Amino acid sequence: MVLMRPKAYQNFIERNPLIPLSKLETSPFKPDGFVLAPLQSQINSEGLSLDDFYFNPHDAELPYCYYRGTVMLSFSDINHKTGEIKDLINRVNRDINESVAKRDFDRFLSLVDSRLAPELFMEVFNFIPDQDKYRLFERVWRFNENSPEFFTEEFIKKAVKYKGVTSAKPVADEAGYVQVYRSRKAKQESIEEASAWTTDVNLAILQALACDPVSSVYRGRIHLDHIISYNNDKSKKELQVKPHEVQQIEVMDLIDLREFDSELRAAGIVRQYNFYAQQINNQWFHNPQGVHALGHTRRVLLLSSIISYLEKYGKEDSRILGLASIYHDIGRINDGYDPDHGIASYDKLIQEHLLEMSDYQDQEILRFLVQNHAIPDQSAYKKLNRYDLPDVDRTLRLYDAFKDADGLDRVRIKDLNPEYLRTDAAHRLLLAAHQLYSRQIVY
Repeated sequence: MVLMRPKAYQNFIERNPLIPLSKLETSPFKPDGFVLAPLQSQINSEGLSLDDFYFNPHDAELPYCYYRGTVMLSFSDINHKTGEIKDLINRVNRDINESVAKRDFDRFLSLVDSRLAPELFMEVFNFIPDQDKYRLFERVWRFNENSPEFFTEEFIKKAVKYKGVTSAKPVADEAGYVQVYRSRKAKQESIEEASAWTTDVNLAILQALACDPVSSVYRGRIHLDHIISYNNDKSKKELQVKPHEVQQIEVMDLIDLREFDSELRAAGIVRQYNFYAQQINNQWFHNPQGVHALGHTRRVLLLSSIISYLEKYGKEDSRILGLASIYHDIGRINDGYDPDHGIASYDKLIQEHLLEMSDYQDQEILRFLVQNHAIPDQSAYKKLNRYDLPDVDRTLRLYDAFKDADGLDRVRIKDLNPEYLRTDAAHRLLLAAHQLYSRQIVY
């Protein structure tokens, strides 16, 4: 008996009757007059990949498809039209990247193919402003009849959490409580008497870093009934609350690198970091000073080394994380939204003979980490069976660590959400991530 995976756990090609163009000549659905060789030559001459072109035998009007990442386009014919197709691909890619960068997700959903909309919506969900999340979820649900098959129960619960959220009302849990944060200077009022809190831990950390010495960061929760006002401005996310109504106040367990530095050096973590950092080459990156290049790579490298140390990983695991860190973004050709750049990065490190690994299994883990670091976890899990991974638990442990190291450096684009961190170590490194980006401590 063969069990079919639910659609939410299949990739797009598996769910749709698309035949790779490279296999069309031997397919019973081969159209009359189709010859692969000249078409492949045209595609290659434009710098496109044959692997991204497909044939849909069930669409008589637009049987030819281009599909890669966020872009899916259909055509009646592609022979002698690859130049026009390339221009269209570039234009759609640019518009999609621009819509994500500008947080214009209504436009994003109008640009992507409706068949891709549910999955792509889940991929960009974390980028969407809180007050727009549920409205856009409803839009995708209503106008895509297959949405119930793609949205997991977990994701639906996550989206529904934002129902009723507005610019004047923050996100609350099912019991109506809002998570809040603040720092406290030495001579300020007691934390219980504080009336101003923020819903963004990053803003509380920045306030703490402005103090000398760095102040503690507190976490608590308050019920919606006790919130006087809420400023949803991204630079504030500030709540005015009734004093003494914030409950379960506690000091967050955050690592201050200025205090932790001596331990890192004694444990050899700084030496390990320097070993890999010295291998980083400016020429690997399309824009060495960009947000996904040298500075980002070095910070991810250090953060992954610290996570490995805190989680007590072995030498080989630490090596895999080090290599993943220095290579993960070298395939980028822009600084926009590009969920496929991990695949391009691994291809580049192989093509340019950058990798020397004698252990095949470790290299497979590295390949999984690099190729899938830019996509949601659920999308990565679907691809596990495409790799030769006898120890899946080890692979996912390292995947979590690497994704967290990469995610912590989202402080550079003011988009770090601790809710999506996976490891205990990463949650302790929120302050450290800000210290590294602001160069309060340099390695």
